[in-house]
Amino acid sequence: MSLPEVNRGGAAVTEAEERPLVTAIVVARNQESQVRECVAGLMEQTIAQSMEVIVVDQGSDQSETAIVTDLQRRFGNIVSLRIPYRAGAYAGVNLAVKIASGRFITLLNVADRMRSEAYELLSATLGQHPEAMLAFGNTCLTAIPHQSFAQHVSAGSRSWQGKDPVALLRAGEVPNHAMWRRELHYTIGCIGEGDGAMGAFLQKCAERFSVVHLPEFTGLTMVAQGGEAATKAAPLTPPMASQPVSMSPQMASQATSTPAPQQASAPQPMANQPFAVSQPMVAPVAESADEAFARLQPVVNGEDREQAKRALQAHIATYPGHATAHNDLAALHYLTGNKEAALLHYRRAVELSPRDTTFRKNLADMLFVEEGQTDEAIGIYLELLKDDPRDVETLLNLGIISQVVGQPNEAETFYQRALEIEPWNQTVRERLTELRAEQENAPEAADDDDDEPAEDRYENVQHMVAEGKLDEATRELEKILVVYPNFAPAHNDLAVLCYERGDKEEALAHYERAAALVPANATFQKNLADFYFVEGRNVDGAIAIYLDQLQKEPKNVDTLMSLGKICTLLDRPQEAETFYGKVTQLEPWNQAARECLSNLKRCANA
Repeated sequence: MSLPEVNRGGAAVTEAEERPLVTAIVVARNQESQVRECVAGLMEQTIAQSMEVIVVDQGSDQSETAIVTDLQRRFGNIVSLRIPYRAGAYAGVNLAVKIASGRFITLLNVADRMRSEAYELLSATLGQHPEAMLAFGNTCLTAIPHQSFAQHVSAGSRSWQGKDPVALLRAGEVPNHAMWRRELHYTIGCIGEGDGAMGAFLQKCAERFSVVHLPEFTGLTMVAQGGEAATKAAPLTPPMASQPVSMSPQMASQATSTPAPQQASAPQPMANQPFAVSQPMVAPVAESADEAFARLQPVVNGEDREQAKRALQAHIATYPGHATAHNDLAALHYLTGNKEAALLHYRRAVELSPRDTTFRKNLADMLFVEEGQTDEAIGIYLELLKDDPRDVETLLNLGIISQVVGQPNEAETFYQRALEIEPWNQTVRERLTELRAEQENAPEAADDDDDEPAEDRYENVQHMVAEGKLDEATRELEKILVVYPNFAPAHNDLAVLCYERGDKEEALAHYERAAALVPANATFQKNLADFYFVEGRNVDGAIAIYLDQLQKEPKNVDTLMSLGKICTLLDRPQEAETFYGKVTQLEPWNQAARECLSNLKRCANA
């Protein structure tokens, strides 16, 4: 039996280097005319620098491997994997999953083409929904090979809009170009072989975890005129004959009219019947949103702000999905005093490009400075800080907010971290000096407990707990939250005390509030996950939190032990053994992990 051949190309990736965000697996057999076009297109994804592409050659008689080797000379993030054809349609996919480095995994046929922002949108969707294991969008269809997503002759579309994605997945429907977390394979295993294997895999996912439908078109799939799949080299997408195309009333009405040049954000069918391509109509090459926006710059940057706003509004009417235009229009609305419209367009820019740091900062600034929505602003800044812990601007803004809302200790912490990164930053230094002067000149605290800082009152609570005065501690924590409703440690500790006295609903509310206020706090997240699992409230949510924490801290023994216990109770002994085994590798002296492994082996032998 011949072994699979793996060629990573370029220099070897060290463990110290950053892992890619997305691994895209491309499967090909005897389709050399499509390989270069498909892989080169993936290199144009907006997050291509954070991607890994694994091309699986299923024993092809053509030159796919040579083409991929040539592409590897230009791009350092392409992996070539060749397996024997008799190994099975999904054997190569499963092997690619095992060697994949990405946090998220997606699969596509070599004849498919993706929207340039597709993987950014799908990965951001999973990032925004930590409870979900899988995300997918809608799909455009074409019967003509070598078309691109942006410019293609439409043969209809496959939309999941308005449908229950979980119900459809459980019924065997298979969305094109889905993206899932790598950890999904830890719990439901590999993709099987034979017809319906991918559907069975996704059914297991929908039965155990949450899934998210992204209401945007993310990719283009080939179909034949009769509706059959255009290529049968690798059964990665279901036969389209049994999958009726869903068309909204708006699409149906537009299908009979003269089609406008197709835009990536709103692909339109070009006939009354799905797959009707008897009279293909090739759309003229349309000006891209960026090209049109570049032409507007003299007007946008001119002195006449009203004229600039009108120009941007007309641009957005033509290109409603252009995030940069929404951001710039928001800025103009703010400068001309229309703060409501400014906030609306700042939000839209972030919705369209959720990972763009500038757009998110602009929205957070607007929320804090003009709307007084401190909680939402802090949430955005903390997410930005999680993405880039050395972002001095974000640290400064968090310091300012903490100072304004009366949390000087937190403010000083943020300012100090900023100065550690940029000791020369005069703005931060001035803010820190001002903060310390305020604290020195502050009048003595009055007898009223409301004037006492939350941190001092919280420290008193710790003494009460240590002395066994739990009822007094509970009352004091409740008082703290009346004055400081967003003080996360008080929510967390009050949840513990509520749970101990049997008030589980109140405990859950405080656990969830603490985790929401400080998403980066591992203790708050683990406490919530423990509650979800022990009480059987949300096992999937517990697993998602644990896996997210494990992604951040792969060597966290507590998290590994928790996952081992969950897998044991869910009758998944092999997965439990894996987690306990990792603990014993990290801590050979860990007696609890060794006992758990021994119990698993005794059960297996019995």
